[in-house]
Amino acid sequence: MRRALFVLLLLGLLTPSTRSQHAPATLAELVEGAGTILAGRVLEVREEPHPQYPHLIVTRITLAVERPFKGSVKGRSFTFFQIGGSKTFRPFHLPDYREGEEVVLFLYPESRYGLTSPVAGAAGKFRIFRDRQMKRRMVVNGFDNLGLFDGPTARSAAERALVTHYERGPIEYEAFAALIARWASASR
Repeated sequence: MRRALFVLLLLGLLTPSTRSQHAPATLAELVEGAGTILAGRVLEVREEPHPQYPHLIVTRITLAVERPFKGSVKGRSFTFFQIGGSKTFRPFHLPDYREGEEVVLFLYPESRYGLTSPVAGAAGKFRIFRDRQMKRRMVVNGFDNLGLFDGPTARSAAERALVTHYERGPIEYEAFAALIARWASASR
């Protein structure tokens, strides 16, 4: 019982917070809240005890970096630690990962305990997939991109063309990547 209480207390201290972890977030909120933004392919997903707190299980995710957008992503791979695991307690709003999966991640700045997670949970993890009909790479988050472009988000004519009348659903990856690159450089 004491261990479970300790883990729950520690969970509250270690998990980054946001006003909207359980709901869609705008692209502006994702970019602003992220310490690291990158696109890549998941190479490895491992559950292991936290190095400092052995009763706390974390998931170690390693990606082959395709494109860094924001933060200190050095080299061809990037590893981060997220609290919880598939076989143990994991906060419901945090996404899971599969080896081989291609993603765009908006990660909170790392906590002092070396942990991070996607900004706004499932809203900050975008799955990259190939559309069979159009033969293009597309992206979609855990909320089907709902609310992604709410508010004053378009800064150029090209951005306005992308977001005008957009409500939800997959977005073409290259246009999304170009938008992230512009917004991430403007937020520094």
